[in-house]
Amino acid sequence: MGKTERKTRFFHTSQRFPERAKKSWEGPLLDYKEVELLRKFLTSSCKIMSRKRAGTSAREQRALQLAVKRSRYIGLVPYTSA
Repeated sequence: MGKTERKTRFFHTSQRFPERAKKSWEGPLLDYKEVELLRKFLTSSCKIMSRKRAGTSAREQRALQLAVKRSRYIGLVPYTSA
C-alpha cells in the first residue's frame, strides 16, 4: 500500500425517522413531549445513546439531544436513574 492509498472507514447511518424528514411533516423532527419515543434512545443510566448505537443521522441526533434536554428540564425524562 503506497502513500496515496489509505484505508478509510465510512460511517453511514440511514435515517431513523424518514417519514418525519419529508417536507409534508409539520413541526420539529422530535418533540420533547414524546416521552416514550425519547426513552428508547436513553441508556439504562439515562444517558443519550451515541449515533452509532441509536442509528440516527447527525441531524436526527441534534434534534434528539435538544428534545431530551428540553424534556429533562420540564421533568418528563429523568437526568439519572435512581
